[in-house]
This record gives sequence, C-alpha cells and structure tokens, in this order.
Amino acid sequence: MKLLTTFFGVLLVSQSIFAQKSIDQAGVKISTAPLHCDVPAQGYVADLIALTITNTTNEVKTISYSFELHYDGNCATCGHDEYRYTQLLQPQETLQGICLDRNYLGLTIFDHMPAHLATTQLTDYQIRNVIVE
Repeated sequence: MKLLTTFFGVLLVSQSIFAQKSIDQAGVKISTAPLHCDVPAQGYVADLIALTITNTTNEVKTISYSFELHYDGNCATCGHDEYRYTQLLQPQETLQGICLDRNYLGLTIFDHMPAHLATTQLTDYQIRNVIVE
C-alpha cells in the first residue's frame, strides 16, 4: 500500500511539473498551463497546453519561438519550420491561448483527446529558439 501511495504521489507531482514551464527573457514572460477544451457546438473535446505571453515593458516587443513536441515518445516537430511562431505584443499586453483560437496560432499545444477518439498523447514539450526584439 505504501508503494502504491508513493507511486501516485510521484505521478501527481510529475504531471504538475510537466504542465508548467516558464521563460523570462528581455521583458517578455512565457508561462504554460493545462487547458481543457469542451466545445460541443464544434464537436471538439481535447486537452491542450495554453501559453500566456506577457510583455512586461513599456515598449512594443516581437517574440518568435518554436515548439519541440514529443508524442508517444517521438519528436513530431523536430526539423519542421512550420512550428515557428511570431507574436507582436504592445506595451504591457498579455496574450493567452484559448480553445479553438484561429487568430493567434502558436498559443496552444495539443496534448490529447479522450482515449476513445485518439490514443496519441503529448509526452514532452519544449519551447525553443526564443527571440525577443
């Protein structure tokens, strides 16, 4: 029983560590958090990772970044330039990923759908090549 309790404790801690990543560079902060999407009108149910990008300065900032996304242990985005995103942030502006947002691509990362719809699951991710200008 003690082993089972320890296992579940480690599992909960590892999931919360996996879900939270942050970067603070040149006055721009990026943080991540889990996002559950259930949009019946669109027939969409999925878990995502939402980015929140905040310009903490009084200057306009352009940030570009890419994702390294591992699904089921395999890197699905390595070597693919289409996973590079650029966001323009006004002074003190915050952008946040939301479900089915078509205006700001690159603010969410697909994690997984319910098991009866798809078995692919995000096993690791990194935000790479961050450039703030």
